[in-house]
Amino acid sequence: MEARLCGRALEIGGLLYRGAEAEVYEARWFCMPAVVKVRPPKPYRHPRIDELLRTRRTVAEARAMYAALRAGVSVPAVYLVDPLEKIIVMERLEGISLAHLVEADSGRALEAARRLGSMAARLHAAGVAHGDLTTSNVVVVGDEVFLVDFGLASLDADEDDYAVDVHLFMRSLESTHPDHVEDMLKSFLEGYRQVAGGDAVENLMRRVEEIRLMGRYREERRRSVWGQVEQP
Repeated sequence: MEARLCGRALEIGGLLYRGAEAEVYEARWFCMPAVVKVRPPKPYRHPRIDELLRTRRTVAEARAMYAALRAGVSVPAVYLVDPLEKIIVMERLEGISLAHLVEADSGRALEAARRLGSMAARLHAAGVAHGDLTTSNVVVVGDEVFLVDFGLASLDADEDDYAVDVHLFMRSLESTHPDHVEDMLKSFLEGYRQVAGGDAVENLMRRVEEIRLMGRYREERRRSVWGQVEQP
């Protein structure tokens, strides 16, 4: 990709990750290790709508990261936000994702989950929902735990959004770390409780269970409908 900033200020390297809405590249920012998140054009959208959406989502993600930082949540340092180019240049974290740490060092992973729970509680207290709270979006660097990828974050979140955060965390554990679900969730909720209190955790988990029940109901209905269609 080409960047409007070039030369010694911003040097962009290879692709690290490609998602539905954005791409992440390794980079150097004034000779410091960095990453660049860019939202490329989508040819299936009207050009004006596409331009507006990409600009808004770039700015919204940067604002969510700043709101998280103000709430006491560790996030990568943001070096540059360029709405015209739809890029965010940020600190490159030299660590390990919680998804990998669970399998590599369960003791450290449990402590990271506890700290993540505290971070989630602070985030929610500030009215922010992450929107994609999975073990892949948590990076452990030494003794520090960072939350990354605020592309789906909401700055005007409500209790349902907070419950969805926890539901997504649980689902990521169930799908990739089924043997660690109970212990990891227990540590997460312990950290959440330390910040928000026991009543808040009870109310939160009650709503989480409602969301999960609705999901199971929809899945059962889908299977039932397709089962009827497949019958001769």
